[in-house]
Amino acid sequence: MTPLSFFIYVLIAVLITNVPLVGKYVSVIATLVHEIGHGIAAILFGGRLKQIHLYANTEGMALTTHTDWFSKFITTLAGYIFTSAFGLFSIWMISIDATKLLIFTYLAFLVLTLLLWIRNFYGFIWIISFGGLFLLLLIYATDFYQEQIIYLITCVIFTESIKSAFIIMYLSFKQPQEAGDATSLKEIIKVIPASLWGIFFFIQSLYFGWQGIRLILNQV
Repeated sequence: MTPLSFFIYVLIAVLITNVPLVGKYVSVIATLVHEIGHGIAAILFGGRLKQIHLYANTEGMALTTHTDWFSKFITTLAGYIFTSAFGLFSIWMISIDATKLLIFTYLAFLVLTLLLWIRNFYGFIWIISFGGLFLLLLIYATDFYQEQIIYLITCVIFTESIKSAFIIMYLSFKQPQEAGDATSLKEIIKVIPASLWGIFFFIQSLYFGWQGIRLILNQV
């Protein structure tokens, strides 16, 4: 992927994710990555991922259990960081021409989530339809079209990781009691306000985003 094509796909991703209905459907891939991030952190720190819910408005929920407050803290912290890091990972995979492996990575996430964790109706419908599109991509599309689609999905995750972090930062100032993970972290560590967690989430998304851009620029 050249720098020019990357920025074109970023622009297309921004446009698509703002189209009514279609935009929210496509954006749920970033929600899934976010919730998986919570789940992986819970499992790594001794807890469990019990359920994942995905919703048509692009919101999501991971129901996890924890062994102690630190496990809960890391699990709550992980969602936005994992989404940003996964966007960077996807760009890196593209930069080393591992597009096919990246497609299988996405497909593995979809299959594992469907079999083990999805527990709400919209989540089932979304993951079956989106996973079905991936299977059709693998079976019928040429390598060229596989690459174009994976570029676009990667850029959706890339742009949504920054956009969602900005929104949570904005909410952490305007509605600190309804700022998602920032509010939850404030409840865990009471001396740090939700606004600071919101700022942290946005800064880390910019950092990972810049590292992704550097990977693309260094290909020249």
